[in-house]
Amino acid sequence: MVKQIVREPGRTFSEFSLLTGLTPADCTLPNISLATDLAGLKLRLPLLSAAMTSVTGHEMALALGKEGGLGVLPVRLPVAEQAAIAKRIKGYEMGFVEDPVCIERETTIDEAVRLVERHGHSKLPVTDRNNVFLGLFSFDRYLELDAPPGDPVGSVMLAPSEMECCHDPALRVEQAKQLLGEGRYLVVLDELNRLVKLAFRKDVESIPVAAAISTHKGWQARVEANLAAGVDMIVIDTSDAHSEFVGEVLAAYRAMETGVPICAGNVITADGATYLMEQGADVIKIGMSSGSICTTQRQKATGRAPLTALIAADRARQAYHEQSGRYVPLVVDGGVGSAGDMIIALTLADAVMMGGYFNHFLEAAGEKFDENMRLTSHEPETRRVATWGEGSARARNLDRYGHASAKSFFTEGEEGTVEFHGRLKPRLKEDMRKVKAALGNVGCCTLAEFRERAVIELMSPRTRDVVGDTHSIHVGGG
Repeated sequence: MVKQIVREPGRTFSEFSLLTGLTPADCTLPNISLATDLAGLKLRLPLLSAAMTSVTGHEMALALGKEGGLGVLPVRLPVAEQAAIAKRIKGYEMGFVEDPVCIERETTIDEAVRLVERHGHSKLPVTDRNNVFLGLFSFDRYLELDAPPGDPVGSVMLAPSEMECCHDPALRVEQAKQLLGEGRYLVVLDELNRLVKLAFRKDVESIPVAAAISTHKGWQARVEANLAAGVDMIVIDTSDAHSEFVGEVLAAYRAMETGVPICAGNVITADGATYLMEQGADVIKIGMSSGSICTTQRQKATGRAPLTALIAADRARQAYHEQSGRYVPLVVDGGVGSAGDMIIALTLADAVMMGGYFNHFLEAAGEKFDENMRLTSHEPETRRVATWGEGSARARNLDRYGHASAKSFFTEGEEGTVEFHGRLKPRLKEDMRKVKAALGNVGCCTLAEFRERAVIELMSPRTRDVVGDTHSIHVGGG
């Protein structure tokens, strides 16, 4: 007889709605932080790019890391290549922004906001026709002042006296690092107050990066190479981490005393999460069969709806915390494809790992195609991006899916293309504003508060149809 029959259907993020709470006057977007702490690894954004060879290479890990998230380099990369990418990212040198998008004092706030949305820059220099620096339009300051969109940016811009300016066009990067100090940005001018370049503090900070490993032979050498390169986290990447193989790796890793946190996954049950916690995982990754490209459920009827799996893991975490006093962060992996999904996921998870979301961008590792499906490296021509799952025939990630050899292999992932969405930064900035706005609706300024105070409600199928679709109107022109 079967051990248990769970009759409650599994749930995903889009089935739930976030209920509002009292929003304090100081709970505004500029005051809301999306920072998270993954067992000592502090990130400005609670986002990880999946350890997929079609998603995370040097460009994605660098771009996401610069914005405050964490790129996870795939285990399918040769050890030397994986470590070399990590070393390049950790050795990234800040550079000046020498050709910034500038606006005039008379530019309307609405026009400036559109530029922010298009380019992803939250600050735009304000100059006159001779390039004399007049001030800085800050999106956060605009949100605080809540000025009418039709007003000129001159009414809300930061004046030169309110920021750090340097009159030295020949200023070098090392000098800029010293001048930045605790400031967020530095404006470099010439002797006539004309704008020369900008420097931003986030470009001075060390960029985080993680490396995935398997539980198979050679994992220790991979760990050692990546630790030498300076990675900030090791991620055991296996489709089913509720196994003695993962327990053995965790025990051996703990004995290495690296000082670098290790994330283990994936699991989908409370028992699986408890096992990894007891084996010493610093962070646990949740999910199976919920990704857009994963076919594990179809192939072997194994998996779980992502929010249901996350709820089970959180229940196990609470029990383990009460027993041991140790808090173990959870990362949900799969089934998150929009800002709305992120918001519901973050009511329980400390961070979100995504593959499909990041695969759409220029920085993704997959090949780029034009409208005729010809390979292209020219961004304006790009229309589609190649994607493939780690269990696909192309990737053939035998280690991740527990195949002893190629003879036992069967596909657990698809290969295809996704629509091109341009560069990562503008879309990411927009979606993070949506997440912050949701925290504000609940009255929370941090993710920790959000996990404590958020209330989510299951919607009926009819409700999901109503709120999920624009109805009774024709959307678009014509």
